[in-house]
Amino acid sequence: MKLLIRVAAILALVAIVGCNKDDKQVEAVDPGPLKTQLETLQQAKQVEQQIQGAADQQRQKIEEGTQ
Repeated sequence: MKLLIRVAAILALVAIVGCNKDDKQVEAVDPGPLKTQLETLQQAKQVEQQIQGAADQQRQKIEEGTQ
């Protein structure tokens, strides 16, 4: 019985401490660095598409020349 009372008292104490009103709210993360990285990634994808297009054209010219 004493063990049950101790466990209940500990749980009540934890619950009271866990509901502290002085808890600081988490501040929003600045999207600036992430936005810059996403823009850089988009630019890299555009460059990749241009390079792929140029490679396809070159491959097509080579195939036309060998026929």
